Amino acid sequence: MPEVPDFVRLSLVTKRQDVINFVEAMCSDEMELTIVSAFSELNTSKTTLLLIDASLFNDFNPESLEYGKKYSSFSIFILPPDLSTHVLNYVETNFNYSLSFPINTDYFRAYCFHVINLVETSEKDYNFEKPLNQPVPASFDGLFAGNSNVMQKIRRQILEASCTKEPVLLLGETGTGKTTAAGLIHELSDRGGKEKVAVSVSTIVESLAESAFFGHKKGAFTNADYDHKGHFETADKNSLFVDELGLASLSLQSIFLTFLDTGNFKRIGENIERHADVRMIFATNANLGKMLKNGTFLDALFYRICDHIIRIPPLRSHKEDIREMVRVYLGDDIKITDEAMNRLEAYNWPGNVRELNKCLRDAVKNCNGSLITTDSIEFYDISFPQ
Repeated sequence: MPEVPDFVRLSLVTKRQDVINFVEAMCSDEMELTIVSAFSELNTSKTTLLLIDASLFNDFNPESLEYGKKYSSFSIFILPPDLSTHVLNYVETNFNYSLSFPINTDYFRAYCFHVINLVETSEKDYNFEKPLNQPVPASFDGLFAGNSNVMQKIRRQILEASCTKEPVLLLGETGTGKTTAAGLIHELSDRGGKEKVAVSVSTIVESLAESAFFGHKKGAFTNADYDHKGHFETADKNSLFVDELGLASLSLQSIFLTFLDTGNFKRIGENIERHADVRMIFATNANLGKMLKNGTFLDALFYRICDHIIRIPPLRSHKEDIREMVRVYLGDDIKITDEAMNRLEAYNWPGNVRELNKCLRDAVKNCNGSLITTDSIEFYDISFPQ
């Protein structure tokens, strides 16, 4: 859980009354809010956390953009509901922290404290410049290669997440590389010497969910013919990757919440309380915001796992990285013509990086492992889930 400071000073830069009303309603007693209408009016020496109204970028004024980048390391960008798609994409691509409204006050405050803790921890303990410049491990097939702002942001977030023991929540469309990101976080962590434990919620039978995660004692129920270790116990002193979190029932979500709070559990049919030191990594392509609103996702679980949220964008939003992804994937032995590369960059990739890697695997086979041309490349008329 994020540590809650005794007192924080927030500064809000906006010219909009609706943004002011929103932020004022969200602030609690331990938050002192200062409101200015221009960056030039800021006193950053007395600001713990800066809130920037993203609509200030509507005209892409160079001065506003320069200030935004200058202060981005300790800022949350507020995204009004009428923000243009161009500005929304700009903010989400170039900056680490953002909030849309309306949202509830508990999440607003938790997110503010989360960002403050990340900023303070990063300033004290981390130096990511060297890791960011290191080549992407070949074992990850170049999925996170590239020099765009969005790729640098994701690599930084992966590095930050790998340096803590707090839960991680990976969000993104099918095929964007959430499983790969989970593997990177695990391998770069102090638990990387072990193979991570992974489970997909889609494989969990609802009636056996407690047994699957807590384990059971022999004879605890029909067909319980032996003592069984659950996923939590199996992943002790390791990472547990839970994929397709959005499919979890409220009952299974409660199981996660109970374990995350203490790390303690009991096997079914056993009164012995056990403890496991497990680093949880969750992933989903579901819209958790919508699920929170309609009551199909527990608020308490979301607040418990929101310390490290990594949103992995679709490949179509950062096509400028395709060239470097291809170079890393192919290595030095296989070449690709400019025409073939241009064809890859022009395609929309509905299946994201997963589809790109499949396309490259097939292209290598089609060209007999020497030179990839446009004739070597095949796209697939498949509707990939979004």
